[in-house]
Amino acid sequence: MESDRLRELYARLEDAELVLVGIGEDFQYDWSALSEDERYREIEAEIGSAEPYRWIVPFLQKMVLSQIREDKWLRAYRSLKSLIAGKNYFIISLCMDDYIYEAGLEENRVVTPCGGFRKMQCDDNCSHTLSDMPQDCYDAVLQYYRRELPLEALRESVCGQCGSKLRFNQLGVSRYAEEGYLDQWNVYTKWLQGTVNKKLCVLELGVGMEYPSVIRFPFEKILFYNQKAYMYRIHPTLYHLGEEISDRGLGIGENPVDFLCDAMRT
Repeated sequence: MESDRLRELYARLEDAELVLVGIGEDFQYDWSALSEDERYREIEAEIGSAEPYRWIVPFLQKMVLSQIREDKWLRAYRSLKSLIAGKNYFIISLCMDDYIYEAGLEENRVVTPCGGFRKMQCDDNCSHTLSDMPQDCYDAVLQYYRRELPLEALRESVCGQCGSKLRFNQLGVSRYAEEGYLDQWNVYTKWLQGTVNKKLCVLELGVGMEYPSVIRFPFEKILFYNQKAYMYRIHPTLYHLGEEISDRGLGIGENPVDFLCDAMRT
């Protein structure tokens, strides 16, 4: 049954003129895995809920992502790359772990509207610009993690324009700088215009209801109006398709990361 379903997916991808991929919040790296690290647990206990030091946490997350290269998330992205190789594709992802940029996919065919760890911004977005991460700040946190520096030696980076705190350009900061993704979003919307009345294969991977207006609802609308489109909605629980599009899609009740890893082995 599993192999039949994958063969059907391969066939539809091969026949498609374009491929649209939506990656949702259930594809996000599992940050709870950090608690398996003894040193991270020690740091959590040391800083507690003290606001002056909570800024360290995203730096630790970035450290983890830079050190783990062979976990199942990267295998899943490599599988996705293999599935859509040679196709005219576009990917919209809600994940903020930046794994998608490590898989060798074409960055001009990817948009991540929730941001990630690649750039930083002023917490107040005073200048509507992004900046590179201060390497000295990252190195200091790394030294603290290695017990080479005391917690009190760490200094949070601030905006050179207004003095507010610097944050990673991620949805959730006080004033999220949409400038980090808007240009690429415009590329995405132009690409979408070219899918009208074309054979379009849609892959929806782990898209839940956290931000349904970004991927889930627009994808359903695309499927409703484009009679040549076909969708694979892969999610552990929210995999069902509405009655009006159920004849042009398949819901698969699986973890999308595991599904792609299995596809790579098949």
